Amino acid sequence: MTDAQRDAGEAAVIAAIGSSVRRARRRSGLSTRELAQRASLSQPFLSNIENGRSSPSVATLYKLAAALGIGATDLLPASAEEGIVVVRAGEGVTTGLDETPGVARSTLLTGAPGRLLEARRVVIEPGQPAGSWFDHSGEDFLHVLDGVLRVEFGTGRVEELRAGDSLWHEGAIPHRWRVGPDTGASLLLVTARLPGNEHE
Repeated sequence: MTDAQRDAGEAAVIAAIGSSVRRARRRSGLSTRELAQRASLSQPFLSNIENGRSSPSVATLYKLAAALGIGATDLLPASAEEGIVVVRAGEGVTTGLDETPGVARSTLLTGAPGRLLEARRVVIEPGQPAGSWFDHSGEDFLHVLDGVLRVEFGTGRVEELRAGDSLWHEGAIPHRWRVGPDTGASLLLVTARLPGNEHE
């Protein structure tokens, strides 16, 4: 896959996400102003997302989903083939963890409307911001592939994970990631929506 093909593919997915947000907003009977307020976003930024001009971060997708009363995967485009999804090396939609300048980016490997799982590959360079405090419904499982990752919880607990270490936690516990100035981390993050919570 060439860079141009990858860019075109990502642009198509970003446009599809924007369309999904717009449809969900209209189904909820909300104006762009009302949804922006509920999701703590600016109205121009929301308009750019809906029109495919801005790529929403992971945190923004979760904020929008919570404001709309749906799951974050419901804002993702459906897979072309039902039942089986293959993502080749170098493919997948890449977006920031939040809107912090220079923040680490994650690549969506799988996740679509109605699915229970969303999987992402995350690469955090040494000293790079890795997003602010975050919480959501469901569960998180992460496995460190390389480097050292510090996971801080709103409860005060801190876990330092190294290559080969794994961690599971409830998504509703506020959490954030940090790396050191000399050591980054790469990891696989799997987020699961709890059965019966399809609209959270």
